[in-house]
Amino acid sequence: MAIRSASYGAVILRSREVPSGARVVTLLSAEDGLVDAFVFGGGKSKLRSLASPWHSGRAWIYRDVAKDLVKLTDFDPDREFAAIRGDLAAIASASFVSEFITATSALGGDWADALDLSTSALSTLDEAAAAGNSRAVDRAVALFVLRALDLMGMTPDPDECSICAGAIRRDTIHSYSRRSGGFACAHCAEAEPEAIRLPPGALAWLDSAGRRPFEEAVRVGLGDEAARALKACALDLARKAADAPLRTLNSGLF
Repeated sequence: MAIRSASYGAVILRSREVPSGARVVTLLSAEDGLVDAFVFGGGKSKLRSLASPWHSGRAWIYRDVAKDLVKLTDFDPDREFAAIRGDLAAIASASFVSEFITATSALGGDWADALDLSTSALSTLDEAAAAGNSRAVDRAVALFVLRALDLMGMTPDPDECSICAGAIRRDTIHSYSRRSGGFACAHCAEAEPEAIRLPPGALAWLDSAGRRPFEEAVRVGLGDEAARALKACALDLARKAADAPLRTLNSGLF
């Protein structure tokens, strides 16, 4: 017999339609991690409207173990991040956040941290979209990836060359090696045409941003050249960290 087995705070990461006409949503919660749940009802169903991607709130789940059925029976959103849906760059970035979280199994099982980081990123994207601040959108994407990698223990050491293992001075221009997935000294970077040059301002921004809450960190200024390089570096690291190809990164929107 189906019973209501859980009620918790969650964020809806994505939704998809299935042949039966029902919708399946993927939720992320601190208690249950990633959960795929059916949402039944017609196209005008109130629950379908409430349980939309990037809505954050309280979810009620029914589980029928015998039928292997998980059903979302109610969802009470407290934040809907409406501005994201009106900005193409913010939509692409929010989709990327959702895909990366699911592709990495909620950052390897750190459910509470994954939920906190995801909602912080969505909140920042929503604020940036409402203000028409495309630079903040880019900073949010880069910071999301780098903090996610840190939680997963996959952040490359910026002070050590990933190719020759030599030390890299902080006051020099760093480079990121796509081949090795880490930072490279000037000598090794010269031999790699596709290396991404990271101006000193990029690392200074990371140091400053690392000491602040996510929403506040994204407001820290960053030069355009450093921002573009940092985002390119972060997205390459995201591709390497994910368990599967990331379709959002191949969409052309980035």
